[in-house]
Amino acid sequence: MKLTVLIKTCLILCLCAGVAPVSAVKAQGQPVWHFIHNGPEGSKDHRYDYHWRVLQAALDATVKDFGPYRMTSAKYMSETRQILEMQNRRGMINTLVHDSTNTLENNLYPVKIPIDKGIIGYRVFLIRSEDQPRFASVQSLEDLKRFSIGQGADWSEVDIYRAAGFKVVPAATYESLFPMLAAKRFDAIGRGVSEIANEMAMFGEAYPDMMIENSLLVYYPMPEYFFFPKTDEGLRYARRVTAGMQLLVQNGTLDRMFKEEFGKVLASLNLRHRRLFRIANPTLTTSQPYDNLQYWYTPGS
Repeated sequence: MKLTVLIKTCLILCLCAGVAPVSAVKAQGQPVWHFIHNGPEGSKDHRYDYHWRVLQAALDATVKDFGPYRMTSAKYMSETRQILEMQNRRGMINTLVHDSTNTLENNLYPVKIPIDKGIIGYRVFLIRSEDQPRFASVQSLEDLKRFSIGQGADWSEVDIYRAAGFKVVPAATYESLFPMLAAKRFDAIGRGVSEIANEMAMFGEAYPDMMIENSLLVYYPMPEYFFFPKTDEGLRYARRVTAGMQLLVQNGTLDRMFKEEFGKVLASLNLRHRRLFRIANPTLTTSQPYDNLQYWYTPGS
């Protein structure tokens, strides 16, 4: 009897601390699912904070049916390295957030519910304030192509812009883009509408001449999905996250999280009054769930 009381006391203490004790998990016959994802590139890199909160919400929603889990952040890796690790059976990560491409969908298991409702495909520009009149004079896509665009060297956006006829200047790291813009290595940094306000807050003080261009908007289809390794375990993880994401869509949690994260930013960017230019995404020709309107954001909706 004393042993039983001791076990119960330990379980209560563990639960109060927010920790699922291993003994309790084993007693229930449920192993802990361990999701390991990439870490931030630096202290100012908050690009994926929202994505991991969505993943946590999806996993919380499925604990009853799938059991306990934990999430771990690995050391930072480039996108190319992340994809290689995801295809390595002993890779350092087993969970990836990435804009979808044909290659990724063939080599990994995608959860085809866009984490950010597709807004990463709506692009605005960080520019030098002295160049705003030049950008404001743009009336056509051909006019816009006169400007050079800075992007991370291994980002899929490089191929998208180049295929559309833009001059792209690659940067070795994310944080090096901002001093390169200030040094006039290129004319603009193309950024998703979900990213740009935070980047101004993070880097604007160091580069006071940088501003958000205020008249143009570029769109190309670019859904961001969770991806998992193409293994039996990866398939189980993908099925669990699919079930969780579906629950978040159905009960309105994903909409609420989206509005809390991006509502003010989207309003401040005044998207519906910008000149919109559409370009193709040649890296993405596989079938996407565009017919499910709940999944997608449209400016002005």
